[in-house]
Amino acid sequence: MLLFLDNLRKKTKLRVLIVFFGYFYLSLWNHIFNKIPVYWLRYFIVKYFYGLKIGKSNIHYGVKFLSPWNVSIGDNSNIQMDCFIDGRGEVKIGNNVDINMGVAIFSEQHDINDPEYAAVKKKVEIHSNSTIGSFSLILPGVVVGEGGVIGAGSVVVKDVSEYSMVAGNPAVKKRDRSNNINYNVSYKRPFH
Repeated sequence: MLLFLDNLRKKTKLRVLIVFFGYFYLSLWNHIFNKIPVYWLRYFIVKYFYGLKIGKSNIHYGVKFLSPWNVSIGDNSNIQMDCFIDGRGEVKIGNNVDINMGVAIFSEQHDINDPEYAAVKKKVEIHSNSTIGSFSLILPGVVVGEGGVIGAGSVVVKDVSEYSMVAGNPAVKKRDRSNNINYNVSYKRPFH
């Protein structure tokens, strides 16, 4: 529905009303619906009313989105409490990905060298079997390769290669990780 409004906003004189309604609609998720303490109800609302493309994965309490209709999440992934996912430039999250508390993923930023301060959108991809540590920040255009690990509190400004661990600000490679992954991070608590 918001994608329809976004397209309509560009073609009509009702732009102000449509923008207001769109932001109001999105704020209902970010301030009310994401705090519903029942997992399956949050899942239903964000998937069917906000267009989040999600498989059999878990969205915990307090997760916020911008443009959730541009976010896709595979199966058996876990997005923990108080994460922020900016889908304006598109975000793709694979299968069996563990995104820990307080992670922020941005897919749009402003060009500080542009006289008009233009918005720049860049797709973020997090491939399967990756782990993102708590309170990490992923900037636009980053690709986290299969099995990549980002240490807690890291600021990721460039791609993370497959089966490697990065940490720090800015995040740098610390070591390689075994590619023998035999676990499943998807777990659902009825009131979480």
